[in-house]
Amino acid sequence: MASARQDFERFIAWLHEPAREIPSNVRRLINLASANFDALAQTSRNRSQRSVYLTELARAALAQSTDEAPIPQLAPANGAWPWRRLGHLTLGPFRGFRTPEDFDLQKRIILFYGPNGTGKTSFCEALEYALLGAVEEAENKRIDPQVYLANIHENRFVRPTLTACDHQNREVDVYANAEAFRFCFVEKNRIDAFSRIAARPAGQRSELIATLFGMDQFSDFVSQFNESMDGQLVLEPEKERELTARREALANDQTTVEGDEQALEVLDTEEADLARGYSAEMTYAGLKQLIGNDEVEGRLQELEGILNAVPPALIGATRDGLLAAFEAAEELHEQVGRIEAALAERSAQVSFIDLYASVLALRETEGDRCPACDTPLNGAAHVVTNPYEKAQAGLDQLRDLAELQENLATSQAELGTASRALRQQMSDLNRFVAAHREEETAIGRYLSDLPAEPAGAWWTPLQKEHPQEETVLLEQLLTVADRVAAQDTASALAQQERQRNIEERDGLNGFRLAVQAQDLKRQQHVDNVAAAKVRIAEFDEANAELIAQVAQERLDIDRDVPIKAAYDRFLTEIRSYREQLPGGLMAGLNDMALALYNEFNRNDLDADKIAELHLPLTGEDKIEIVFRGRPGARVDALHVLSEGHIRCLGLAILLAKAKSIESPLVVFDDAINAIDHDHRGGIREAIFENDNFLDMQLIVTCHSNEFIKDIQQHLPQGQREHCSVILFRPHTGDYQPRVTRNVPIANYVAQARAAKNLMNDREALAASRQALEMLTEKTWRWLGSHDLGLLTLQLAGVGAEPGLRNVCDAILRKLRDSAAFNHASKGRLIAAYGRILGIPDANLIWTYLNKGTHEEADRDDFDGEVVETVVQTLEALDAIELRRGR
Repeated sequence: MASARQDFERFIAWLHEPAREIPSNVRRLINLASANFDALAQTSRNRSQRSVYLTELARAALAQSTDEAPIPQLAPANGAWPWRRLGHLTLGPFRGFRTPEDFDLQKRIILFYGPNGTGKTSFCEALEYALLGAVEEAENKRIDPQVYLANIHENRFVRPTLTACDHQNREVDVYANAEAFRFCFVEKNRIDAFSRIAARPAGQRSELIATLFGMDQFSDFVSQFNESMDGQLVLEPEKERELTARREALANDQTTVEGDEQALEVLDTEEADLARGYSAEMTYAGLKQLIGNDEVEGRLQELEGILNAVPPALIGATRDGLLAAFEAAEELHEQVGRIEAALAERSAQVSFIDLYASVLALRETEGDRCPACDTPLNGAAHVVTNPYEKAQAGLDQLRDLAELQENLATSQAELGTASRALRQQMSDLNRFVAAHREEETAIGRYLSDLPAEPAGAWWTPLQKEHPQEETVLLEQLLTVADRVAAQDTASALAQQERQRNIEERDGLNGFRLAVQAQDLKRQQHVDNVAAAKVRIAEFDEANAELIAQVAQERLDIDRDVPIKAAYDRFLTEIRSYREQLPGGLMAGLNDMALALYNEFNRNDLDADKIAELHLPLTGEDKIEIVFRGRPGARVDALHVLSEGHIRCLGLAILLAKAKSIESPLVVFDDAINAIDHDHRGGIREAIFENDNFLDMQLIVTCHSNEFIKDIQQHLPQGQREHCSVILFRPHTGDYQPRVTRNVPIANYVAQARAAKNLMNDREALAASRQALEMLTEKTWRWLGSHDLGLLTLQLAGVGAEPGLRNVCDAILRKLRDSAAFNHASKGRLIAAYGRILGIPDANLIWTYLNKGTHEEADRDDFDGEVVETVVQTLEALDAIELRRGR
C-alpha cells in the first residue's frame, strides 16, 4: 500500500508541526507505526487484529522509538518543479513489454492509441512507477510489485528509466516522488469509482474525495484502526483486586473461626425450637428418631406403610335402596297394565279418535264439501250433517280417552326409568360379588348374566313363591345388599382414619425437611470453620503466585497506561487529519473546476450550466452547486446531476487540481473512455483547443482511434507540430507489442498539404474535401457562439442532409448579410469561402473538390495551381480563430 504509506508519511509530517504540540509518546507511537507500516497495513479491525499488533509493537519498542520528526521528502512548490517536460522513457522487461522499448516524449502532446491488450496500460504503469515509485493497481489487487510488474515471459522486470528537460533545457533524470507527481495522473478507474460512490446513499460518501484523488487506500487504512486498545492492555489492577478480595476473605475466615462457639449455640437453640414446634416435651434428637431414617424406621415410615393399604371404595347399595327400586318398578308395571286394560276396553272408540282427527285434517283442502262423498256442505243439495262439526263434537266427547292414552305413554316412560334404576342396583351388587370372587355362585351368575338393558318385567321371577333350584330370590339379593352396606360403613370409617394418617404424615414430612435443612446448616458451618482454619494456615503459600502476579501487574500498568494515552490521541489526530483532507485537496479549486465543467458541457442549455460550485471542506460535507437557471439555490450535486455529468465533474476537479499546483504534466490513462460520447467533444475542446493547458505536457492513451483523430483535427494550427502520435499493435508471436512511432498526422489540412508536396493532387483534393467538411462544421459552431448559427439551406428532398456546398453558400451569405457583426475573422472567412465556392472562377475549385473524391476513367491530370489554391485556401481558413465565443 505504497500510496497509503505516502499519505501516512504526510500525516506524520503534519503531526510533527511544532504548533500542534503533540506529546512525546504519541510521536513515538506514530514513528513506530511508520517504521512497521507494511506489516501494520496487513492487519484490520476484524477481531482486533490491528490493536493486537500495535500493542505487541508498542510494548516491545515504544520506549526505544524516537520522537523526532522524520526527514521530510521535499516536494516542489508551485512553479519550482525540477523539470518542465518529459524527455525519454525506456521500459522493459516490464509488464506487457518483454524487451526494452524507448519512447520519445519530447512533444507537448503525445497521443497513444491501439486495441486493448497492446501495451497502453503497461506504458502508463511504467510512467507511474518512474514518477511515483509504485503502481496503484498492484496495491489495489494486493499483489507483490515484484510479481505484478514482471513480464511473465521473462519472469522479471527492470526499473523503467525516465529523463526530462529542465528549465535550462538540460536533460535530467527523473526521480520518483509521489508527493510531487501524484496529481499528474488522471485515470479512468478513479473517475469510474467517483461516479459509483456518488450513487451511494449520502451517509456512505465520506470517501468520495479520497477516492477521486487516489487517497482511498489511506482512508481505508485509517478506518481499520480499532476504536480502542483497552482490550489488549493491562490498565486495571485486576490481580491486586483479587488479592485484596482474598485478604478480605481471610479476615472473614478469622471472624468465622472466632465465632464458632457462638454459632453452635445459635444452632442448638434453633434445633430445640424446631423440636418444640412438634410438641412441648419433644427434643431435637427425639424428633429425628420419630421421623426415622434409612437405617432406623420411625413413625413416618410406619404411616407410609399404613397409607399404602387403600380401603375398598364405597359402593352405595343398601337393602332399602334395592327394595325401593324393586317396588317402584313393580308398581309402575302394574299401573301400565291397568291403563292398557282400560284402553283395550275402549278400543273401538280409539278408532273413532283417529277417524275424527283425519277428517279435521282435511278441512284445509276439502272445507266446502264432504271428504268422503264429495257432497257440498251448503247449497240446494247438501249433506245432512256437517262431517267436520261432527268430527269436532266426537273428539270433545272422547277427550278422556286421549288423556288415558297420554297417561299410558307417561307411565311407560317412567317404567323404563324405574327398570334402569333397578338394573343399576343390580350392577352395584355385581361389582361387590365380583370383588369377593363369588361370580360362580347362583347370585353371581344371575347378576353377570343380566342384559345391560333387560326387556319387560324382568324382575318378577325374583318374588316367586315356589322357586326352582337355581332361581335367585329378591331376599337373597337383599342379603347381599346388607353385606354391601356393612362394607361401606367399614370403608367410611377407614377413610376417616386414613385422612388423619395423611395429615400426620404431611406434618412429619414438613419436620423432616426442616431437620434436613438444619442438619445441612450445621454441617456447612462445621465445614466452613474447618476450611477457614486451613486457609488461614496456608494463605501466603497458596497465594504466592498471585502475589507475584500483583507485582508484575503494577509494572504492566505503568507500561500500558502511556500506550493507551498515546493510541487514543493518535487515533483522534489521524481521523482529524483524514477529515481535513478534502479541505486541503479542494482548496482554491471551486472557480477553476467550475469553468472546466461548463466547458466540458458546452452543449448544455445555459440555465443548466453551473453558476457556483462549492467543494467540500470536510469528509461529511457535500459537493454543492448553483445552476445559472436557479440563482441562490444550492443543491447536492451528486443528487441532481446525471452519471455523465458527475464524471465530467470528477475530471474537472482532477484537472483543476493539476492546474492549481502548476503541474508540468498530465497523463490521461484511458480517462477519456470513462466519459460518455456526448461530453467528449467538450472535453477535447477544453483540453486541447483552448488555452487551459498550454503550459502542460499532455500524454493521452486511448483505444478509440476516432477520438485521437478528432484531437488532431481540432488542434490549433500552431500546436500541431508539438503533437506526436504513437500506435500500439498486437504482437506477432514474440509477445512484444509492435510500436509505430511518428504516425502521420490525421489532420485533414495537414494531410492535404503533405499530399500536395508529394504532387499527389488527387489525394490532396480528397483530404481537402474532408478538411472543408470539418472546417465548415467548426465555422458553423463558431457562428452559433455569436448568435449567427441560424442558416437558410436548400435540401434535395424530405429527410435529405444539406449538401456541403449549400452549407458553405449559406455561411457566406450569413457573413455578408450580417452588417452589424464586426469581428477580426469575418473578412478572412468571407475571402476564404468566396474562393472555395469558385467565385469568380466559374466554380472550378468546387468542381475539383468533387472530382478529387471520385474515381473516373480516362481523367485528365488536375491543374496543380488550382489544387495549390484549394490547399492554401483551406490553410488560410484553418488559421482563422474559430474557437467558440472568440
